[in-house]
Amino acid sequence: MNWTDQVGALGTAIGSGAALLGLAALVVQLRHLTKGLRSAARGATYDIGVQIKLVLIEHPHLRPFFFGNVPNPPDHPEAARIASLAELYCIYFQELVEQSRNVSRKNRAAWESLVKSMYETSPPIRNQLERRLAWYSAELREIVERLQRGEARTGREPPQAR
Repeated sequence: MNWTDQVGALGTAIGSGAALLGLAALVVQLRHLTKGLRSAARGATYDIGVQIKLVLIEHPHLRPFFFGNVPNPPDHPEAARIASLAELYCIYFQELVEQSRNVSRKNRAAWESLVKSMYETSPPIRNQLERRLAWYSAELREIVERLQRGEARTGREPPQAR
């Protein structure tokens, strides 16, 4: 093998090594990006919950409709606000289900426990989910249908992780 062949082989080896290092750096960057996106998505999910809580802080007289199992009479002066909050809670539940694959098993169990508890203690939420269940993801529908049948599953893997 002459010196030009040796230089060519060395160049190829150096180029291949640089490509491998570049690929490794790209994999590391993609992992960091994925972690950051998941964290941002979880933060946005928590923000939805905070916004709902702020409405309830401003209107504490509405809390019993969501935590006290008090039905929402159609002629209630704030029936529209109660219905809108029930819709927001259902959107929040949708996000919790979607983000559950990005959190630990304990957090998934806690989130599912929240959905179950709110379903059980809020006639406006039950009404929204029963009337408009088709609006929501298959995963949330599965949880709601289980709750309607009186089944509990808190702590197990979410449907999308099976």
